[in-house]
Amino acid sequence: MATSVTPVPLANFNEEFGSLIELSSNALGASIHSVSDEFFAEASNLLKPSPAISMKGQFGPNGALFDGWESRRHQHDHDWVIVKLGAPLADVVGVDIDTANFNGNESPASDVWGVRWDGPTEKLTAKSPEWRQLMPITPLGPSSPHLFRFTTPSGPITHVKLTMHPDGGIGRFRAYGHVILPEATPETLSAPLDLAYVLNGARAIAQSDQHFGKGANLILPGRGKDMGDGWETKRSRGRLGTGEGDWVVIKLGEKGWVEWLDLDTKHFCGNFPHSWAVYGIDSEELLPPATADWEPLLLPSPETKPAAHRHHFFRASKLSHPITHIRVNIYPDGGLKRVRAIGFRAAAKELVGTLESPETTEDRVEDGLEQVKEKEESIEGEKKGGSGKWWRLGSK
Repeated sequence: MATSVTPVPLANFNEEFGSLIELSSNALGASIHSVSDEFFAEASNLLKPSPAISMKGQFGPNGALFDGWESRRHQHDHDWVIVKLGAPLADVVGVDIDTANFNGNESPASDVWGVRWDGPTEKLTAKSPEWRQLMPITPLGPSSPHLFRFTTPSGPITHVKLTMHPDGGIGRFRAYGHVILPEATPETLSAPLDLAYVLNGARAIAQSDQHFGKGANLILPGRGKDMGDGWETKRSRGRLGTGEGDWVVIKLGEKGWVEWLDLDTKHFCGNFPHSWAVYGIDSEELLPPATADWEPLLLPSPETKPAAHRHHFFRASKLSHPITHIRVNIYPDGGLKRVRAIGFRAAAKELVGTLESPETTEDRVEDGLEQVKEKEESIEGEKKGGSGKWWRLGSK
């Protein structure tokens, strides 16, 4: 079947891809399944969420170093890499093949293939007949992003194959699309879930500002490694006490009843928000406007005041109907690591009000171990003449 793509200007990125999920990011759990050759630079670099950095002038045993994937010359008809997507099942609608920093050694052309693979992982190869071409062989240029929207989305797939014709280098590969949820069963319909979790289908639709960290980071798995994989806005001036702040809108994976909220400030120790609020709405619009009928799930108060580097669990205000979106407001600015909206699917109305706090012993142990580690680092810093400051996580 013939395939085609539409090139997307970089200026139109937000319009075309801004509300989609980066399914090939290692932050989502994507990984390299196999690769034809990575003599100069490892294919795993393709999946890093951060932009590729220049390593000009740096050399290793095999030659010049690059923050990307680079194969050796003259080895194959073409090189290839197979990427296992971060979602168990996904629909890819477009890609970015970024040749950042590869100039004179970039891939001259690439194509993209997809497959839904339910068999043994080791049986999937670059020549498996199940592969379907999603993008034809398309010319690429040096050191620049190349955004393409598929004329026809991939449909349900688990892996993508990226090629280089005949060889060369690519800095980053980003596959954008949607998580496909498994078919619901009677057990899953009544089970609690995080409605704002990316692997449950949630998407960060828009935000007021993401100067230091993307709004989409809020719905990622885990609690991350540093401030860089949270959402952080630039410093405001003159907002404190005015009611003005920053915001992010998250479309829930499914319409549902939000019972508990977890607002996590992990790693944000001197730049967490002064206060916050969360609102919900049932809307058919992808991005409900700020003037729509948003209803409060959590309002600013002394009891809900943020603290540094910790989980904050709150029971959400009970609404009379299930919702499709939440809007997280922070005042006047600052950073958040993750947002969780724990509850039930819309069909499970009879379970509303029955969910215990999602705070677990594991959470307390994890935070407690972090606190001990930070205290030890603080003591070591004092020995070396440092300030010795450390951040108490607060009692649970």
